[in-house]
Amino acid sequence: MTASSLRRNLRRCTYDGLAATPIVYLLQPGNFIVAALLVETFHLPPDLYGLIVALPFCGNFAQAFLMPFVNSWLSPKNVSVTFTSLQALCWMALAVMLSFLPLNNPSASGPWFVGLFAVSAAITSLTGVSWMSWVQEWIPVRLRGKYFGRRNQLLQSAQIVFLLLAGLLVSRLAGSVVAFQCLILGAALLRVVSVLFQRSIVAPRTDVSLIETTKTWDAQLKALLATPAFLWLIAYGAGLGFATSCFGPFYPLFMYKNLGFSVGQVGLLVVLASAGGAISSSAWGTLADRFGNKPVMLFCMIAWQLQNYLWCLITPDNSWLLYAMWVFGGTVGAGFALSLFNLQLKVIPPEAKTLAISVNLAVTSLVTAIAPIIGGVILRHLLAQNFNPVDVYHHVFLVTPTLALLSCLMLVKVHEQTASPLSSVVGAMRNIRTLSGLLGVSFLVDYIFVKPSGKR
Repeated sequence: MTASSLRRNLRRCTYDGLAATPIVYLLQPGNFIVAALLVETFHLPPDLYGLIVALPFCGNFAQAFLMPFVNSWLSPKNVSVTFTSLQALCWMALAVMLSFLPLNNPSASGPWFVGLFAVSAAITSLTGVSWMSWVQEWIPVRLRGKYFGRRNQLLQSAQIVFLLLAGLLVSRLAGSVVAFQCLILGAALLRVVSVLFQRSIVAPRTDVSLIETTKTWDAQLKALLATPAFLWLIAYGAGLGFATSCFGPFYPLFMYKNLGFSVGQVGLLVVLASAGGAISSSAWGTLADRFGNKPVMLFCMIAWQLQNYLWCLITPDNSWLLYAMWVFGGTVGAGFALSLFNLQLKVIPPEAKTLAISVNLAVTSLVTAIAPIIGGVILRHLLAQNFNPVDVYHHVFLVTPTLALLSCLMLVKVHEQTASPLSSVVGAMRNIRTLSGLLGVSFLVDYIFVKPSGKR
């Protein structure tokens, strides 16, 4: 590939990401826009909403088993182009479907939402890893850190602009169905534009792939079982996923229904968290290089979850505290997520990375998918008992920080060693990107994790 064609491909890859930013954010479970649509506008009950939140994690679980079969008859580029096109069609169908669903009949509208979001989750689960596998075929290793660093900054800025515009649009149109249709249809059309940019990238296919190994499955399994640090990291990821997604998706519901927040106000909170995370990322990287990734992760997680106990005290009278909480949460959340990425680089055995990524993704996704279903059932049951809704939310919000802090006991067991020579573990980080909306670090939605050049 010539230098000029490479520059052209890199430029189109960036345009692809910018155009895809709105729909990529909407795809994340528990985001404030979809929460407002499903709960405020169509009045879905908590258990049904929890099921919808669980679907992307179910997709992540299924993807680990579906991807090998899809790759057997489609190249990574064709997988990406095909399924992102289907993704755009799926969300266009959602925009049209909103005109025909009854606003005050969850029993009628609920199954349609579950069905469409299930299809979307299945399609989306195959796009992320295939896209990353494809771009690694033609982006030289020497350029990945610098290029994706700049690309991430542009996409973070684009996401903040989208969130501000989305909040403004929904607020101006008083949360009407038309407002959500405009947002969803606009995001779907931009997704079509991103597909066109993907198709325009002309690059020779190489033998480089996201996951490659010469070891047999039995040898990989033995290598994993002989790596206790990796097994403890899987256990920690599952524990954190359950803690975060059990009642985390219901923070927006609490703000809408009990604090009287508008979509614009919740959108501002997300922007503040994203800005705090984006600004602090480089500082956390410096601290991790100096003190190690696990200490930074433990510090960030403990500080973050101690702050989350404040959710149990938030009322309409002191709801202004949320603005500071989301800035703080976004800041320490970024340190946690970026240190987790680097720690995974160190503990995943390079001779078994194929199985390691698949097992990590499957186990954490399965556990994380169960949690919001359980949380939704519990919340609906408690709210049906005619208790004070604010008190109900205050009590269930004790669960998330408590379980998250207890999961740190498993993180302590992870021994941090010299980094293994992996160029990327995007598959292993897929659940953290999916959880980003619930964790309050939404800038990670579009973040491409690439190991910094020159480091081991």
